[in-house]
Amino acid sequence: MNSAVAEQDAIGLARESFLGELKALNRHHPDTGFGVSLRTHSGGHYLLANSRMPLPETKSAGFPTGRRVARLENSDRFSSIEVLADSRAYEEISPGAEAAILGNALNLIARIDTLTSASNDHDQPNIAATGTGG
Repeated sequence: MNSAVAEQDAIGLARESFLGELKALNRHHPDTGFGVSLRTHSGGHYLLANSRMPLPETKSAGFPTGRRVARLENSDRFSSIEVLADSRAYEEISPGAEAAILGNALNLIARIDTLTSASNDHDQPNIAATGTGG
């Protein structure tokens, strides 16, 4: 399989995963914008976000606002997977809510990494994307 096709497959799986996780994040943190920045090893840059996350003029600039919640570098498919959160009330967020956002962000990164890594192995079954489960 050529690397461009494999990269697009990984992005598609990440989007599917992000949508399920995003629904859970939206439910738990309704005033917060969430964005995922995916950088591929070949230099591609993809941004995924909910409706409350401000988008950049150009994707190469990255998200214009937001605080990095979690980041994974050098996974099988991506050079980095980063989750950002943007909220007008973020300074007032409780430590418990911040910990919950961090936990959900780490789950999201793990799911994207696991699903896109599994796409390398054609003997593995496809795994449906789900929410964080709490």
